[in-house]
Amino acid sequence: MNKQQRLQEWTTRIIDFKSSGLTMSAWCQAHGQTIHQLKYWLRKLNESSSSATSSSNWLPLAIHSPSAEFSTPSSSLTVRVGHLAIEVQAGFNPNLLQEIVRALDLSC
Repeated sequence: MNKQQRLQEWTTRIIDFKSSGLTMSAWCQAHGQTIHQLKYWLRKLNESSSSATSSSNWLPLAIHSPSAEFSTPSSSLTVRVGHLAIEVQAGFNPNLLQEIVRALDLSC
């Protein structure tokens, strides 16, 4: 059995264990596994799933509904990052905006 097959097999076993409602000891006894194996694979699969998600940095995004006084279409867009704001007018220079975003990315 190769690593990928073993990983898939234990992923299935862990799902079965978690959905069984049994204690580790009872599940292992019923399935012919040792508690050490179960703990090892629980830790291994938990670490691999947490490392896959920890590489992302999520930032909060707040979307505000326009009030009645601002209901007319606007030819500008304001981008806010933390306490900074960039107002982009119609006909903006996309290269300049890209350079500004890069500069902000490096400084934040």
